[in-house]
Amino acid sequence: MVKPGTIAFPVILALGAITGYLTYTYFGAVTPQEGTVVSPYREELSAASGSNDNNNSTGGGKQIDESQFSKVVTIKILEGSSVQGSPDYDPDAATASSDALITWVNEDTTVHTATSGTGPDDAESGQLFDSGFLNPGQKYSVPAADVGTGEQTYHCQVHPYMVSTITVE
Repeated sequence: MVKPGTIAFPVILALGAITGYLTYTYFGAVTPQEGTVVSPYREELSAASGSNDNNNSTGGGKQIDESQFSKVVTIKILEGSSVQGSPDYDPDAATASSDALITWVNEDTTVHTATSGTGPDDAESGQLFDSGFLNPGQKYSVPAADVGTGEQTYHCQVHPYMVSTITVE
């Protein structure tokens, strides 16, 4: 009499090999290629996103000539601001005249935004200005006249606990 494992083992081994071959062939085993990313979550960046300076104005993406402004108010996104409770924007409450240029500079090691509104739940979030994603070292500028007079609250879309204000006089 033959031992049960003598026949079962080669049969299971053969079925495993057939299953492996069919899975590899029909379920699209893909060999990774350098420079190619296949993911349902991937979004291509626009040409402006890859530059080192992000000086796009709100709406339309026109370039701002900084030399046209004699007054520039610089707001720094501080290093370590992505950690909740750490200082985030400097100055935290900035003031600018209506003829000034307001510039946010990302000095942190991660991505941030400067988006008008009180937070992600604000229906008017991003209506006055929105920097988009600022990589480390990038900056975003908007004329204070485009923001309008009065106190405007802004936040970071990536880190909604980062909230500050800009007052245009």
